[in-house]
Amino acid sequence: MLLVGLLLVNAHAAEALRVLTFNLRYINPGDQGEKTWVARRDHVGEVIKKDAADFIGVQEAFRSMLDDVKTRVPGYAEIGVGREDGKEKGEYSAILYKSDAWESLESGTFWLSDTPDVVASISWGNKVMRICTWGKFRSKKSARELFVFNTHFDHESQQCREKGAALIMKKIQEKAGDLPLVLTGDFNAVPDNPAVRLIIGSQPKLFDVWLSMNATTPLDQSGTINGFKSTINGARIDYIFTSAALIADESVILHDQREGNYPSDHFPVRATLHFR
Repeated sequence: MLLVGLLLVNAHAAEALRVLTFNLRYINPGDQGEKTWVARRDHVGEVIKKDAADFIGVQEAFRSMLDDVKTRVPGYAEIGVGREDGKEKGEYSAILYKSDAWESLESGTFWLSDTPDVVASISWGNKVMRICTWGKFRSKKSARELFVFNTHFDHESQQCREKGAALIMKKIQEKAGDLPLVLTGDFNAVPDNPAVRLIIGSQPKLFDVWLSMNATTPLDQSGTINGFKSTINGARIDYIFTSAALIADESVILHDQREGNYPSDHFPVRATLHFR
């Protein structure tokens, strides 16, 4: 019995999970040729299928785009809503998760504003509404639980980025408690931006996973925004943060391309983690 107990403890402790954050690039009428969503959606599906992440935080995803992804990569369930009506209109900051490995216990979306529970609310100098989607999940293998938050910060208003960061950290404190936590997103902010510093300087303590695993990588080799090109020296604005209850095994910026064409104008970022 002691041996069986030790084996169960070891399996419980060693359980790993893979997380991906991926700005899909919204359906923009100005994108032509290989940059259109119709031209890219198979490639996006290939990247996700190859990576086989447990959780995927996506940004700039319209309802039709999420349907396209799930058609191409079966096995993922979804939480999230469109930011314009709290239903299906506008961009989602959805969380996709492997439904054979995880079950969703609770979920919700709040708006980055002074009235976060008011659908489509705007407060902090941003011209478009910004949201954060969250979920509480349980492993079907070990019964371990964790929270995943996913967001997309404003591209213009620094006030919105900073106040949004503070709101998300407040929500994390209220909802997650001491449970393991992952925060993903396109934060439209480089690592020394006050909004990012607020996230890693608040409680609970969160860690920039990519930086912790790649501290010696030069800035000109760590960009995540690429403009549909091979550019790796752009700004690093896409992040995966975790609480101390999760330990990083690796983190990589994915540079997948086909004949010089990229699945998005952002590189996805991956982290492989295990429970402490």
